[in-house]
Amino acid sequence: MNPIELLIKYQWSYQKLAVFFGVSEQSARRWNFRDRASNYRKPSKTAQILAAVVDAHPEVWATIQSVSLELED
Repeated sequence: MNPIELLIKYQWSYQKLAVFFGVSEQSARRWNFRDRASNYRKPSKTAQILAAVVDAHPEVWATIQSVSLELED
């Protein structure tokens, strides 16, 4: 699954998508370009697998957020 599908399905912003996958916002935007575009970048296999897991189990996002907040304290 392409991570951009999460952007569309859950109305995420590019910024949220970038933070979740640990890439720059610019890189996340490139995932949405057409394959023919010279600056298109295919998401890594890891990002595709993680996107599929999040799609199947949306609670993963909540878990990641809570752990992230605990680490900040």
